[in-house]
Amino acid sequence: MQAVKVIFVLSLTLAVAFGRKPLGAPKPLEGDDLAKAKDLLTNTLTKLAAGDGPKYEVVNVSSATSQLVAGSLYKFEVELSNGSDNKECTVKIWDRPWLLEKGESTNIKIQCKDEAEIDTTW
Repeated sequence: MQAVKVIFVLSLTLAVAFGRKPLGAPKPLEGDDLAKAKDLLTNTLTKLAAGDGPKYEVVNVSSATSQLVAGSLYKFEVELSNGSDNKECTVKIWDRPWLLEKGESTNIKIQCKDEAEIDTTW
């Protein structure tokens, strides 16, 4: 058991020393990965608007990360427009495609400054 602890601590130390993030840590998105994430964001906001949610359009994406959890968790720092004004918001999309039949495959949380959080799953 002691050997397992030593190996774990050593591997974690090496990962930090060489600038690698631990497995499961959020990863900044760029290039094709960023383009795919932006498409996911746009499509998810469109589906939210088709239901009982607000109608938001993406004005600008300041940053985007993905994280491997039980599925994929995308986090966006964005500027959203509701048609009348723009808002700085954090949007989190948790994608779990294997739960599609249960109606729980996508969870979106939108937190805009000075507003209540929107939390919807489908």
